[in-house]
Amino acid sequence: MTTEPEKLVASIVASTDDKKLVSRIRMQKIVYLLQQLGAPGGFSFSYHHYGPYSRELDRAVEFAKAFKLIEEEEAHRQSDGASYSIFRIADIQAEELDDFSERIQDLSKTNVTVLELAATAHWLSEKEKVDDWEAEIKKRKTWKTENGRLKKALDLLKELKLPPVATAA
Repeated sequence: MTTEPEKLVASIVASTDDKKLVSRIRMQKIVYLLQQLGAPGGFSFSYHHYGPYSRELDRAVEFAKAFKLIEEEEAHRQSDGASYSIFRIADIQAEELDDFSERIQDLSKTNVTVLELAATAHWLSEKEKVDDWEAEIKKRKTWKTENGRLKKALDLLKELKLPPVATAA
């Protein structure tokens, strides 16, 4: 298993079912959650607009592109024209992250807002040590926590066996 950041990024993309990962936010949240599960990486995270964010991971993505391990395509949402990234594996030699492959496949198909909420709930509870993390996430993420998305995020954390363990939502 590789520990070079750019090869790790390529391995994550290679571990998806279709060798494609949609969205930089999804990449950030998958890597954050995987690291909480013990995956390699060692990226430092801080809180940003969409929850835990790693500038080091962003640099690793850029290096992976520069070394032609992955390709990035920009696409636009039909609803509002906002841009997003589609990462594809460019180096067919890229190794999958065997121990985490199945988890990466599942997370790559999870709604990106649910991933954001799951990573943020974990961050608030475990990194910021916010006692009432649930009230705080609703304050910070407002409408994103609605329509059952927060419950799905907490169910995901429960499935991953990551805190916070909560019965509410």
